[in-house]
Amino acid sequence: MKKFKHVHSKGVRTLSLKDQAPVCEILIHQSIYDLANITKNKNVIDIGCGYGANKKIVEDVGGKWTGVEPFEGGAHSVKGNAENLPFKDNTFDIAIMDAVLEHIPDVGKAFSEVSRVLKPGGLFIGYAAFMECFHEISYNHLSFKGIEHYSKINNMQLKKISGGHRFGIDYHLAVLFYPLPFKFLRPIIAFFIRILFKLKSFCMLLWLLIIKRKPYIEAITFTKLYYKMECMRQSNGFQYIIEKQVTKF
Repeated sequence: MKKFKHVHSKGVRTLSLKDQAPVCEILIHQSIYDLANITKNKNVIDIGCGYGANKKIVEDVGGKWTGVEPFEGGAHSVKGNAENLPFKDNTFDIAIMDAVLEHIPDVGKAFSEVSRVLKPGGLFIGYAAFMECFHEISYNHLSFKGIEHYSKINNMQLKKISGGHRFGIDYHLAVLFYPLPFKFLRPIIAFFIRILFKLKSFCMLLWLLIIKRKPYIEAITFTKLYYKMECMRQSNGFQYIIEKQVTKF
């Protein structure tokens, strides 16, 4: 009988860095869309729109804005929830959920509904929390792989994702020291975290070149992905662009 050696904190699978990374374009510390450009002349649904911060931006560029909120008091034009959107199939060009997914009890159903109301080729954009403290009523803090998974099983594809602007470390420190104005230090701390990841990546490059004797291009490619993944693992949250797939017959 074959004996297995148990290694604490290790799974039964060996996953490469590539296995762990989302299959999409990964950007660090930069925005991946301009709301005005991406919604120009588009039919837009803003789910969890709150006080309607996006309304003027969309309408100023010729877009049609429909805000959805489950609570009274917001700027929404339709009362409803993300798990049961009161619209017909294939209605919208763009769906927005900006810092909303963590507040939805059934996040899988919400992805399904977004896919349903989007036109083929339509875009689902926004921001999802990851390493944030519990806040308001938060249910689901999605990793980059979680966003990718829910997209894939709902006939959508994660095209771009961005992290590394802020990190869980500086976010939790700000919460810890509240009400002191610690938030002003967050950009500085995030900057030094990225510097640390750069240094770790440089050490990784030297190890690959000198110890492992990898070809230069291979080592550089791996090191760039390593830096991105270090940032993604620690990110406060992610900005994303997801595309609904066109069904081929």
